[in-house]
Amino acid sequence: MLLGFIQILLLIQPATATTSTEATSVDLNESQLESFFKQCDQNSDGFLDQEELPRWVALMVEAHVQENVPAAREEFTRVDVNRDKVVTWEEYRIMMKEYLHGNAPAFTDREQKHKFRTADENGDGVLNKIEYVGLRNPMTTGYILKRVAQELLEDFDTDKDRRVSAEEFVHHAASRVGDKHDSEIDHLRKAEFTAVMDINKDKYLDVTEFRAYLDPRGRNFVTNEARLMMHEADKNQDFRLSLEEVKGKYLHFQRHKDNQVIMAIHDEF
Repeated sequence: MLLGFIQILLLIQPATATTSTEATSVDLNESQLESFFKQCDQNSDGFLDQEELPRWVALMVEAHVQENVPAAREEFTRVDVNRDKVVTWEEYRIMMKEYLHGNAPAFTDREQKHKFRTADENGDGVLNKIEYVGLRNPMTTGYILKRVAQELLEDFDTDKDRRVSAEEFVHHAASRVGDKHDSEIDHLRKAEFTAVMDINKDKYLDVTEFRAYLDPRGRNFVTNEARLMMHEADKNQDFRLSLEEVKGKYLHFQRHKDNQVIMAIHDEF
């Protein structure tokens, strides 16, 4: 059973993490920003508009995956202490304790075990290397993304008809604890349901539509993240970004472990 809509956003970390202090100490990397800008400025007018900016997000997602998958493979070798080519729950739990260095855990054992079991594709109770890489890169691993989408659907589906209506989505109790009587939130959720999530316009959400909604490589994710980036950096509010505006808010655009896009990839499981 899913732990509730809000908790979906809490249950994963990158293979290597960075503190907020480290994020604020990230130096401006002009060559990286200029390279991404050039790749995204498809009409070469020196600006990124709302159609071009989602490509920046897509480039960041792919670059992160290309970096994090090898890191997870190396981590698997370290965690598999008895060299039997699988990682047990106990091996993973010990690694996580060592990783924390005595700090308070962000997640309970129950939450960590939920992640572990979701990544266990064949259900044998242990993780091989491919499954371990999935554990550490859940939202860009197909079978895990599908399982998370299925759990999300089941959590919202209060009448158990294997689909989610607008009413079920808007008034989902677990994610509306603090704002269940807020009509503005009702309106925003209904708009999101209709305009973004209900792809086939049948007035219901199925598992395919939930998966598309969650997919970091999907249109919804890159468009939403690009919208946030535009909001942060568009100093003169002309709905396009110059390279100087991008550099002025480089922490939102540059690849580092606490960048909002990178964190979002890992925060949805």
